[in-house]
Amino acid sequence: MKTREDLFIWTASKLMNRRQAIKRTALLSGGMVLLKHSLLGQASSLSISASATFGSKEERLLQLVVDTLIPATDTPGAKDLGVDRFVLLMVNDCHSEKDQTAFYEGLHTMDAFIEKHFSQSFILCGNDTRVEALKRLSKSPDASPELKAFIQIAKHRTIQGYLESVYVMTEALPHKMIPDPYDGYYPASKLGGKA
Repeated sequence: MKTREDLFIWTASKLMNRRQAIKRTALLSGGMVLLKHSLLGQASSLSISASATFGSKEERLLQLVVDTLIPATDTPGAKDLGVDRFVLLMVNDCHSEKDQTAFYEGLHTMDAFIEKHFSQSFILCGNDTRVEALKRLSKSPDASPELKAFIQIAKHRTIQGYLESVYVMTEALPHKMIPDPYDGYYPASKLGGKA
């Protein structure tokens, strides 16, 4: 039977000594510093892939495409919320190199396709013509695969960027921390339906 003194005697294998504690603390804090500096290098920017040429004309085209997809009404449009920058950021950071190349090639060839079918540049078209041009662009059999990839990616990322914008998340669809309580006896006639 163990005595009371035996219970309080700790061996080196059961207890961490001061030297081990200092070593582990130094290792942990050094790892935190290195982790912080390694994560700082991963900040995204609006850099364009090396194979793509992106100038002011392409930037304006992308702004017009985004603005045509979600125009400004009584709420700000996608262009007003800077969704075009979000689209570029997502294409550069989240898509494969193949998709990036198709996106930029489609952006470059879009204006020529629109001029061929509508006899004017996309920039000079009116709003109704732009809407019709984007519809034809996604459904036309003579559109290149790059052009179709561009419009598909642009639509997807525009909708995503708009719905995740600060304006939509705070003003249009505000988050309720505590939702309304459930009332199982709420009359259906107050909902506007037929009872």
